[in-house]
Amino acid sequence: MSTENINSVPELVSCLKEGDRDAFHQLYELFATKILCTCKKMYLTHEDAEEVVQEVFLKVWEKRQGLDCTLSFNAYLFTMMRSSIFKRSRKQALEIAYQKYQLNYGERETGSVELELEYEELKHFSEKAIAALPKGQQEVFKLKFTEHLTADEIAGRLQLSKRTVENQLYKATKRLKQEFSSSDLIPSDLFVFLLFF
Repeated sequence: MSTENINSVPELVSCLKEGDRDAFHQLYELFATKILCTCKKMYLTHEDAEEVVQEVFLKVWEKRQGLDCTLSFNAYLFTMMRSSIFKRSRKQALEIAYQKYQLNYGERETGSVELELEYEELKHFSEKAIAALPKGQQEVFKLKFTEHLTADEIAGRLQLSKRTVENQLYKATKRLKQEFSSSDLIPSDLFVFLLFF
């Protein structure tokens, strides 16, 4: 199907679902600059902002068959953009925190390969500790620190009271701090640093 005379975003999305590369390029032209500018407003460097744009549209292409033409494509893009930015910021914060940990607790220099292994071990330990939380605490915790929702947003999504959400977050955070405190891998103050970045 030719996209030369198509101006409607839903129609372009419909063509994209069928693998139409022209539709994909038109959507890129329509939205790439907007995403780039938004990223820069969120204090990303121009280089990082461009990488986020590429990541977002790569995911759009990879997930094209699951697109819903009746939903806002703009909102879909910005949800992915936000997720990409948060993941990038989270990773950078984790790297900064790990460097802080090395400076404060490490007594030897570590080679890049070994550092990467320790970084992955730290990440695995964190994921395992979160997975061990009770289902309710785990769900609330992930919505808060993975999707970055507010307590009100979590309450609305899970149909819980805000007080219940806050209580679950408190219990989850307390339990995780205890897990990290009992581990030689990472001190609890580093865990707190990671939570708030």
